[in-house]
Amino acid sequence: MSHKSELEKTAQYAATGVPELKPDEKRKWLGEFRERVILGLTTDQVYRDEASTYVKEALEDSMAHILILNQKIPMNIVTKYMKLAKDADCDFKTVSTNSEKAMGLVVVSREAVQRSNVEISIQKEVEENIDRINENSEKQSASIWRKIGKFFKK
Repeated sequence: MSHKSELEKTAQYAATGVPELKPDEKRKWLGEFRERVILGLTTDQVYRDEASTYVKEALEDSMAHILILNQKIPMNIVTKYMKLAKDADCDFKTVSTNSEKAMGLVVVSREAVQRSNVEISIQKEVEENIDRINENSEKQSASIWRKIGKFFKK
């Protein structure tokens, strides 16, 4: 227990700032505690078209209250998410951060929700879709070459 006088505490806070709980966690989650997060997307994931689906779904959660975006995200992307927040009747804000580990977007509650797996792996789903598209393209290419081959055999 600290035995500092109020004057000493005030002087220390003036010199070093007010002590903060879990500062690294709050930097990553754009100023929020992890236990309040419903969805978190990295800066790279925010740009993907698939991200809108996840964000819309998270905003429809009854515990969702605020959509927070990293200020490093360009305005044309921000407006898309602002509209989603407005449509879901949720608050919206941007946060400026210099942290390299900061998320690009978070959907949070005003109280603890203790959700697991709040970070979505959009990359995996995109890669699976790309693989499916490539397989279909290869099948179509093979089909075209078969048709051309049949044409010349006649």
